[in-house]
Amino acid sequence: MRCRQIPPFCLLSLVPFFVIRAQDPTFTKAFALYNAGSITEAKSVLTSALKAKPTALDYSLLGSIEIQQGDAASAERHLRAALDLQPGLSGTRYSLATLLEGTARPVEAKQQLEKVIAADPKHAEALLSLARLETADHQLANSRNHLERAEKLLPKDQRPLLALARIENINGRREAALALALKAKALAPDDPSVLYATGVLCMEMDLFNDANANLDKAAQIEPDNPITLYALASARVSKRDYPAAIKIFQTLHNTNPADAQVAYALGATYYLEGDYPAAKTSLEKSIELRPAQVESYYYLGLIADHQGNIHKSVELLKLVVNRQPSHAQGHIALGMEYRALNQPDAAKRELEIAVRLSPDSQKAHYQLGLVLGILQKTEEAHSELQIASRLRNSSDVNVNWELASPSNAANAKKPRN
Repeated sequence: MRCRQIPPFCLLSLVPFFVIRAQDPTFTKAFALYNAGSITEAKSVLTSALKAKPTALDYSLLGSIEIQQGDAASAERHLRAALDLQPGLSGTRYSLATLLEGTARPVEAKQQLEKVIAADPKHAEALLSLARLETADHQLANSRNHLERAEKLLPKDQRPLLALARIENINGRREAALALALKAKALAPDDPSVLYATGVLCMEMDLFNDANANLDKAAQIEPDNPITLYALASARVSKRDYPAAIKIFQTLHNTNPADAQVAYALGATYYLEGDYPAAKTSLEKSIELRPAQVESYYYLGLIADHQGNIHKSVELLKLVVNRQPSHAQGHIALGMEYRALNQPDAAKRELEIAVRLSPDSQKAHYQLGLVLGILQKTEEAHSELQIASRLRNSSDVNVNWELASPSNAANAKKPRN
């Protein structure tokens, strides 16, 4: 069993206890060897010392070294041995919690973190870790409480602010989330995680210039981070810079050809650029990698329509809405195909579903209005077309609006909704 994505605080959390043992030459030697990169020798010294006289801190250091090496089973055994000898070691218990989180045992990790905080209410790292687990478990009120406590303990640390921004975003308060992300950015303007989060929030709020700027900088700092590169490519799509997006998606696809999501994104972007053969190749590859999805089938249905194969398009779009009845765009596209096939009743059925699923969709209302007109339902058609016109006017978002710098954010004008 190996550790998975364990935060790098484990060894650091033991430093206060190392000071206590500074007079112990054996322990001091092991710690010095570790710091010098001689891991095997450090472990050998600790193993010998533990055979002669087991101590909690020797077990702690050995367990923390094993965490760094990815040996989760041995690390857990030695950390628990340390706590059996000395239960009050908060640093060791925190190390155990990070190990449990990293090996996908969140319930046990939360239990250990709660014990750490009960013993040491000012353990900021434990508060951050517990908040992260509670956010993942949708316990947002508890998570917010821990993060607010952590923020007071770490007033110059961007991490509590970034985590609070995530909670605001989950709750649908994007303006509040962005304000917190900008505050985090003021503290850490070159932190790629802050730049990434800010960029993604900007993209969700149609602030495309700012999204691209933040994600560009994040990608410059971490040029090999696939998550950042994927977001950057998506931001390029939002600016309709399809060649740049394709270049990034293609690089990601070349690096990991088994990633179905990247193959889908590459195909969808080729579709938007109008290169239907290339789009079809990538989308079919995505389906081969992940057959249960629907998005690639949706774009293949659109491609079939563009290529004049309307019956194939209907077949693919029916597959989309049958697999995912909440796929509003699938219902719209299918309704349009039925209208083209002179099947207005079937078209009406699909477009009414689309309007229910997406009441703010200008396209759904407009297409439904056209179909109702064909069916000679004049008043209903007029009503739908009026709604479509109103939605079209209200959706005139200024995508070139840019955020003020973090220091001037409070004085910035809000974009039009």
